[in-house]
Amino acid sequence: MMTPAPGPEERRAIITITKPGLALARKLKAPLHADLYVSERYAGPDDPDIRSFDGVVKNLLPDLFTRYDGIVLIMALGIVVRTIAPLIQDKKYDPGIVVVDVSGKFAISLLSGHLGGANQLAREVADTIGAIPVITTGTDVTGTIAPDLMAKEIGADLMPFELLKRVSSAIVDGDKVLILNPERIPVPSLSGTLKPNILSHEQWPDPLPAARAAVLISTRIEPRTDTLPVHVIIRPRTLTVGIGCNRGTSREEIRTLLRDTFARHGLSTDSILRFASIDLKSDEEGILETAKIMDRNLVTFTKEELSAVQVPNPSRMVESHVGTPGVAEPAALLALRRNPPFSGGEIRLLVPKTKSENATLSVAEWVPSLPDPAPATDSPS
Repeated sequence: MMTPAPGPEERRAIITITKPGLALARKLKAPLHADLYVSERYAGPDDPDIRSFDGVVKNLLPDLFTRYDGIVLIMALGIVVRTIAPLIQDKKYDPGIVVVDVSGKFAISLLSGHLGGANQLAREVADTIGAIPVITTGTDVTGTIAPDLMAKEIGADLMPFELLKRVSSAIVDGDKVLILNPERIPVPSLSGTLKPNILSHEQWPDPLPAARAAVLISTRIEPRTDTLPVHVIIRPRTLTVGIGCNRGTSREEIRTLLRDTFARHGLSTDSILRFASIDLKSDEEGILETAKIMDRNLVTFTKEELSAVQVPNPSRMVESHVGTPGVAEPAALLALRRNPPFSGGEIRLLVPKTKSENATLSVAEWVPSLPDPAPATDSPS
C-alpha cells in the first residue's frame, strides 16, 4: 500500500498559567514533542524542560503564533478567545489552537482545525490525558471528506482557496460531489468507505455525472475543468525540476524556461516538489533565486552521483565541462529517488532536457505503481 512519506515534524507549544495546568502540561510535553511555556510563578529555577514567562498570555502568544504550527493552551476558553482575536489572519496560515480546561476534561479544537491541524492535535491531547475531544468542523462531525484536509495529508496546495467553502458546504449538505484523481495520488481520506454522495473516480468519466461541486487532484493543467461544477484543485507535489546552466545565467531566463516548459507540457508549477542541480551550482544566483521565489528547496548532487544515473540524452560537451554526461535529467531523477513524496511508486523522466540559450531544464515525476494484473481464469464450460 502506498502512503504519504513523512513530512517535517510540526512545531508545537504548550502554555499554562496554573499549577493544575502544569501537571497536565508535563503529561503532554513528551507525547506531543512540544515546548512548554509556564508562568514564572510555577516554573522551577533549574527545570530545563520549562520556558518561563510573566504569566500574561497576551504578552507571549503573538510571538508563538508565528513560530509554532500547533499550540495547546491549558486555561479558560475565554482567555484564549480574547487573546487570539487580534492575531487571527487566515486559515491558510494560522496555527492550530487547542484549549484544555485545567481539570483535563475537554480538549477543544478552537482554530484552524484542518490546515492548522487543530482537530488532530485535539485528538492527540484527548488520547494522552483521557479528555473528550471537542471538534465542530462540519466535515468531521458528519464523518466525511474535507478538501483542505486532503491537501494537508499529502502536502499539497489547494486552489482557488476562496471556493473551498462552497465545495465543503456541498459535501456537508450531502449533495453529490465529484472527486477526480486521474493520477491516482494516494490520499488517505479517499482510502476508506466514502459517503454515498461522494463520487470518486480515478479517470475522467464520460459523461460527467451530475454534481453540485467537484475536487480535482492533479499536476496537470486540465482544459476539461471548464466542464466541472464549482470546484477546487489540489496540486500534489510529485514533480522535481533539474536545472543546469552557464555561470551567471539570470533568474529571468531560468524562470522563463521553467514557465514555458511547464505550459508546453500542460503541467502546473504548483506541483513542483523541489529543484535540483549539480553541487557546482549550489551558489548559482539564478537557480537559488528561482527556488526562493517558488518557495521550494534546492538539492544538489556530485558529478559522481549524477554520472551513475542513466539518462536518455547524455552530452559530451557537458561532461567535458563539469565531469558528468548530464545535469538536468539525472538531477531531476535523483531528487525524487532520494526523497520521494510517497512510499512505493515509480520515478520516471517526464520532460527530457529542454534548453534556452544558457540553461537546461528537465522534469521527473513520481507515479503510483500499477497493480499486478489479475490471473487469467478459464471460462466456464
